[in-house]
Amino acid sequence: MSSSGRHDTAISQCESQSTRPLSSVPQAPSKLCFIVEQKYLKDSMPVAVADVLTSWGHTVDMLQPHAVLADVSGLDPVVGDGYDAYVLKTVSSGPGLSILEAAGAAGLVTVNDYRAIRLARDKAVAASRARAFGLPFPKTYFAAASRLLRHLAATEYPLVVKPNNGSGCERIFRIDRASQLEKLDLDQDGFLLVQPYLPNPGYDMKLYNTGEDVFAVVRESPLHPGSGTVERLVPLTAELRALALQVGRAFGLDIYGVDVIETPSGWMVLDVNDFPSFGKVPQAAERVAQSVVRIAHRAAARIASVDVSTAIHGLEATA
Repeated sequence: MSSSGRHDTAISQCESQSTRPLSSVPQAPSKLCFIVEQKYLKDSMPVAVADVLTSWGHTVDMLQPHAVLADVSGLDPVVGDGYDAYVLKTVSSGPGLSILEAAGAAGLVTVNDYRAIRLARDKAVAASRARAFGLPFPKTYFAAASRLLRHLAATEYPLVVKPNNGSGCERIFRIDRASQLEKLDLDQDGFLLVQPYLPNPGYDMKLYNTGEDVFAVVRESPLHPGSGTVERLVPLTAELRALALQVGRAFGLDIYGVDVIETPSGWMVLDVNDFPSFGKVPQAAERVAQSVVRIAHRAAARIASVDVSTAIHGLEATA
């Protein structure tokens, strides 16, 4: 990386370009359902997005999976609650995903696509998906229990071990030798994902796609706590932009984040998140809100097009 002085100048330029008013704000009113767990009700994401949408004239209802008895029988495209889209912000293993998948299975619009979210949230599935689509992704092992890690040769160390359904960079460990396994209660996290520790500068890069724009943010690595890394927006290179967009295409995501690190062999993807925090992204709430409405309108237009096409074919068949 360049010196901090050059970074500050570049960051200021990046922010001045990114904080200009959004080019267009969807005006047609939508009715949206945000599925949000208690943990996120006081976070800027997604509450700030809901506030922006409301200020633009859209209707936003908050569904809390742990607090309500969800009527999935009401998830009907014709006689249901009439939502234009369902938006999910829950922990990886939370009940909200089941409700969102129920909506998607009924043919309703979900943000992100419910099938894409499942691909990203199961980290073993995400690893397989990423490598199958040619993304730079570490060699990965799946372990149902920590005792299985003893089958790895000493040459495989150091390792990174994390929960297969983890989130928020929690419970991520660097294991330098097999003897360390006995000192950590890894099995409380359920199934595990195991990868080689890759040499890196000691910080992570987060790539955020708001649905329209991609941003790069330097963040402290969970494997290097206390490193003094200051979370900050940095200029997005063409290489990182292309990598972020490639991830979106591979997983079918519209709004997402990608954790990457710079290794001696180049940038490496470590994790994919379907609805991240967008920390340090300028006008993040407005950008995400605009994308949510655009996705809902795009899906509605596609459905209407299919309905018209079906009606025309029906008339031709009876002619």
